[in-house]
Amino acid sequence: MSPTKTIGILGGGQLAKMLATAAADLGFNVNIYCPDTNCPAAQVANKIVFGNYDDKENLVAFAKNVDVLTYEFENIDIKALEELELFVNIRPSVKALKISQDRLTEKSYLNSLGIKTPQFYRIDEVSEIEKLFTKLKKPILIKTRRLGYDGKGQILVKTLDDINNHFLSKKLFPSIAEEVISFDRELSVIIVRNKEGNIKTFEPGENVHKSGILVTTTLPSSTSEVLKNDAVAIARKIVVNLDYIGVMGVEFFLKESKLYVNEIAPRVHNSGHWTMDGSYSSQFQQHIRAIMDLPLLSTERHSDIIMYNLIGQVTSNLANNELAKVYVYGKKDSRPGRKMGHINLIKKKGSQPPL
Repeated sequence: MSPTKTIGILGGGQLAKMLATAAADLGFNVNIYCPDTNCPAAQVANKIVFGNYDDKENLVAFAKNVDVLTYEFENIDIKALEELELFVNIRPSVKALKISQDRLTEKSYLNSLGIKTPQFYRIDEVSEIEKLFTKLKKPILIKTRRLGYDGKGQILVKTLDDINNHFLSKKLFPSIAEEVISFDRELSVIIVRNKEGNIKTFEPGENVHKSGILVTTTLPSSTSEVLKNDAVAIARKIVVNLDYIGVMGVEFFLKESKLYVNEIAPRVHNSGHWTMDGSYSSQFQQHIRAIMDLPLLSTERHSDIIMYNLIGQVTSNLANNELAKVYVYGKKDSRPGRKMGHINLIKKKGSQPPL
């Protein structure tokens, strides 16, 4: 291990902050690249470089001063990264990022591996939405192909009036339409792979979303061991095919004993925050170890736990529980729908979770 090495992180949000903390614990320096002068990661990083994600000249200068480059979110200019890849290791790879940036590309890729996803259709014109809805005669979810997260860029179409209200006379960005699955529950797998091909997976967590935003992740899930193992096998198939290095989050819908991949995230993931207090290692420690060629740690869960997102506020009655670990991200402004922090609540054996 060479503690004097420097890790560069593109993005300065809460994921970058927690990655930087994990890196500091191992003695690494961390440089952050972000356009926001008040980003959460600025509180813990060795150096902050302010710049836009499409500023090639600034990105090149940043990358030349780090040993390994990683990222905390997907919406980064691919062309700029392809140039950086010529002289710095980017982990996870630009290929993985490129696939996950576009919902059409992502779902097509997953289907090419024989992995089920909700049925989807390419949408380039508003007229195509009406034709598809009339043909299917059931609700469809219109999602922008790029730049969508936490429910942003998504419109549920249940009637023709929904199309008129949301799309007519408005510019339509390249999109996909998904058939709506009335799923039984949502799961996610946090998986890590290193350069040697060693793989560790955390136990699948059970997720609850509201308005497209993750509210809770619960361990253990009520899902059968067979389906949990199937979810892990699917996640392994993806990272092996991509020759992936780092942590990935894979989100699933479960319906009638069938698993459908909703999306993949080539980074540490909100549904993996429980690992900070419920497992022998966290997803952030594992990501740093993977990208810096250190041995991976045990991902075994040692406690029953629920992760609660603090959405739009930094306070919660749960914080008063003696088994609650509170993480406040340090964002300057709070607003509805914004993730301000999270709480990991370890459950005593045999106890019921708080409402």
